[in-house]
Amino acid sequence: MVDRTYEAGRNMKNLKNKKLYLQVYEELRGYIVQNNLQPGDKLPTEMEMSKALGVSRNVLREAIKTLEIIGVVSSKPGVGIVVNSFNANFLSSVIFLNLIGEDVDLVSQSQQVRRVLELGFARQSFDTMTDEQLSELEQLLDTMKTADSHIDFYTLDANFHKVILRNINNDVLIAFIDSAWACDRYYRAKFIDDSTLRYEKHKRILDALKARDFEAFESALNYHFSYNFKESIGIRP
Repeated sequence: MVDRTYEAGRNMKNLKNKKLYLQVYEELRGYIVQNNLQPGDKLPTEMEMSKALGVSRNVLREAIKTLEIIGVVSSKPGVGIVVNSFNANFLSSVIFLNLIGEDVDLVSQSQQVRRVLELGFARQSFDTMTDEQLSELEQLLDTMKTADSHIDFYTLDANFHKVILRNINNDVLIAFIDSAWACDRYYRAKFIDDSTLRYEKHKRILDALKARDFEAFESALNYHFSYNFKESIGIRP
């Protein structure tokens, strides 16, 4: 078994701009890497970790939950917290978690990257679109009309784009975009969003696909990513 020597608070002073649970997340991730933990290896107990880091168990559990969400570790009853095998979602989620702070610019930056990726794969997405996929998109769009919360719309939005990108068969692309959606959801949960405009943007995309008009499809994607999230919630630089 690996050495469990814990360097308490080793990097805390460099992470004061992040929330406490994210500081603890950094410490736990560093512990896994430095001790070369392998899939199936266990982390120290909650009592050991909270004592070593000088944080409450509630904060520690929130940090562990973050690691669980991105697939780094799992909680196994009667065993403890164990390290999982690597997957593509882990890599992209770590990138976003390292950037999360109090600055909503992360949303606009992730949208910029999504725009480049989705437009870059637009031709392939368009050429491989099936009638069955168009029917799926139609159903999702119909549901968007009656979505009554940002969470409902978030899920529908994510599924809509996953259908468009389905035939690309690129797991890294989907993993990255999944993380971008998670980032978007994290911040949009704090603000009022314009669901009517979001519906109209997706309708433009579907209308272009149904018309088999690539130029209109490309234009609709550009419009989709052109809406300034900061302005929509009244935030100024």
